[in-house]
Amino acid sequence: MTRSRKLILPLGALFAAVALVAVVMMVRAGADELLHQSARLMADTTSGHAVISFDFEAPEKSGAGEVDVLGQKEVGPNGEPAFRIEILKASEEHAGSVGSLAVSDGTQIWLYHHDKKIVYVGTIEEMKARMKEGRSEELTGYDLPDYDAEDMPQTPEEAVDKLLEYFTAERVGTHKLNGTEAYQLRLIPIPEQMPDEFRANGGLLDIWLRIDDSAPLGIEFSGAAVGSGKVTVSQLDLNQEIDPALFNFSIEEGVEVVPLADLEPPSLSLEEAADLAEFDVLTPDQLPAAARLDGINEVRGAVVQRYSLQDGASFTIAQGAAGAASMPDGADGAAITVRGLDGMLFRDDGGTRTLLTWTEGPVTFWIGGDLTAESALEIANSLN
Repeated sequence: MTRSRKLILPLGALFAAVALVAVVMMVRAGADELLHQSARLMADTTSGHAVISFDFEAPEKSGAGEVDVLGQKEVGPNGEPAFRIEILKASEEHAGSVGSLAVSDGTQIWLYHHDKKIVYVGTIEEMKARMKEGRSEELTGYDLPDYDAEDMPQTPEEAVDKLLEYFTAERVGTHKLNGTEAYQLRLIPIPEQMPDEFRANGGLLDIWLRIDDSAPLGIEFSGAAVGSGKVTVSQLDLNQEIDPALFNFSIEEGVEVVPLADLEPPSLSLEEAADLAEFDVLTPDQLPAAARLDGINEVRGAVVQRYSLQDGASFTIAQGAAGAASMPDGADGAAITVRGLDGMLFRDDGGTRTLLTWTEGPVTFWIGGDLTAESALEIANSLN
């Protein structure tokens, strides 16, 4: 009996020591490792349910809301996810959207506006086509370069490593977020890695990760000249079985059904475009031979004049707020003078596709498409 007790005591001490080391390692896990753990967890997650709240403040706009999100990976025929997103709360100006839903079973999609009693119905492919209409190249007429697959992160670890090329991650401490214990991490920008405009605006990122499993519970952007925002999760359940019926939408009587395939951006007259815009809409006096105006649309707050040329070629003249379109980072741009102002000119390797952009006061202009640089400049200088 004595020998047994002598053996048990050292074993007990050993197990206690191992447990203590494990706890210390967990407590001392660095910010980088916690981010890696969180990324691996989310990459391996096959289904989830979350209640997400958000609020943001910007110089000219602010808002807040709450959504309920359900999702399951690889449900559709080509691995498309199934999801259900319901608006639970919204700012006063969007109060009518409370109860609205976006639902997909991986093949079909339903977008239901509760206040208007309208549901837009279509396939995932039709939805992708509609989403393309709001992309920058639809506005500027200039295709942004595709991302090089070799430069894109291939694993969760690589994604975090890419993030840490631009930010230094630090542990701030542990806090309760919506009643759940969480690690707080702070991402501090590395100045020499940041674009000039980001350095000018400033700002810090804080991230909260659930202590139990490093699941993300919140992110906050603060201290920037452009504003602030915060997203938090009050409920998060991962890898739990979800009733497939929740990924279908039953259309009630009295709800208007609109096929996504029938949706087209409304065409405007010049007078309507001028009334819609908060600036003077300029039109060209000089155009390439055979150029024909096909239509005028509003895209992301910008007024876009679309022109066709011979043999299927086309170009656009767009004007709107500076943030309406992204610039083609992967293309070679050259500084140029446009209408007496500083501008940028982007061209493809053959010199037959061009994007010319410049800013006059509060309005940014983009002229892009199947044009030479000379033609784009001629159009720009003829705007009035």
